[in-house]
Amino acid sequence: MMNPTGIVPVEFKVLIKINLLEDKTAGGLWIPETSLDRQQMAHDRGVLVAVSDMAFSDWQGIHPKVGDEVIFSRYAGSVIHFQRENGAREQFRLCNDKDICAVVQSITPD
Repeated sequence: MMNPTGIVPVEFKVLIKINLLEDKTAGGLWIPETSLDRQQMAHDRGVLVAVSDMAFSDWQGIHPKVGDEVIFSRYAGSVIHFQRENGAREQFRLCNDKDICAVVQSITPD
């Protein structure tokens, strides 16, 4: 996962690309933007796209790495809106490494 924003986290900060919610329901109805924004702010999953040099330095056990899907504290850090040249919009969270609660690992059936 590349970091298209040009934002480089410092100290114990990380940059997470938030998994955006769909703006239409399965039935094709548009979700009002205010409702979508409220839902998105509460979203707590994303992909780790950038990590500072000091992030996770005091952690024991699993260390999240760039490309990992992570679960993070709901209202952690700052929301950054980013729009690509093709018009696609993306949202990122710049937050502390301690705001990451878990790494999502794929489970393979036996």
